[in-house]
Amino acid sequence: MAVAYAPEIPTLVLQPTERAAVSARRFVAERFREWGDRDDYVGRVVVTELVTNAYRHGAGFIVVRVFRDERDGLAVIEVWDQGEGRPVLRSEDHESVSGRGLLMMSRLVHEWGTRPTMEGGKIVWAKCGL
Repeated sequence: MAVAYAPEIPTLVLQPTERAAVSARRFVAERFREWGDRDDYVGRVVVTELVTNAYRHGAGFIVVRVFRDERDGLAVIEVWDQGEGRPVLRSEDHESVSGRGLLMMSRLVHEWGTRPTMEGGKIVWAKCGL
């Protein structure tokens, strides 16, 4: 009987610091380059928003995973942190100086969402084209 193994998913574990998004952008750019796609702009914007939110509003280490969905070939970017709060998509507030990142990201991706983890915390994910 042949045994099939699932492929390893590239994973990056980050300290929750202001520099986390820089490392995450580099990580996403490397994955896209491995797939032969030089147009990684949306992926870098997405991971920047999700990692920055995890740093500002989450808790503990930040874990980033990037892989391709086998069903549709789209890139999936997942960001996990130990915070219990879920991201909230708000309408644009012209008076506010922040809070537009998630709205902008939602308009760039095919779909996005969040799910709790068994270990506590949450994963926020987004699918973007290659």
